[in-house]
Amino acid sequence: MSSPERRFAFVAVVLMALGLAGCQIRPLYSTSASEVGPQADLPAISVQEPATRPEQVFRNALIFGLRGGGEGADPRYKLIFRMTIREQQLSVERGTGTPNLYQLTGGISFLLKDAATDESLFGASVTSIDAYARSSQSYSNIRARRDAEDRLAKALAELTQARLAAYFATN
Repeated sequence: MSSPERRFAFVAVVLMALGLAGCQIRPLYSTSASEVGPQADLPAISVQEPATRPEQVFRNALIFGLRGGGEGADPRYKLIFRMTIREQQLSVERGTGTPNLYQLTGGISFLLKDAATDESLFGASVTSIDAYARSSQSYSNIRARRDAEDRLAKALAELTQARLAAYFATN
């Protein structure tokens, strides 16, 4: 390589290094010495009381995810939510025409508010899908649907937690 080519390559490497130095990519839950990450705000969220069993599963999973199983901080924020679950038949048995596979589509619409001022800070919606199979046994059908609702509620809680963490990481 000749001398001018080396100088050009050196200048190009230095310019790229300087350009990349301005990038601020960091893990969502990390902290630096000068700032706190979203994990400082997440435990300070109080979640509204549930009205149904799937909402209770969602609330429990969300609170565990926000607080990591520990005690929550003094609530500085409150989260209100509305859950919807729709059931759709996916397939039927040959010969009898009896439905045997169902899909549950669940959604959570939530609003994060400041607990002191009741000011709305952030709102979003998340959706998830789960499925379950039915059989000729009544109890197994009840249990299969309940298990699918539980899986759906837990998935919605994870998605909600991720949205809240992203909000706190960027604000």
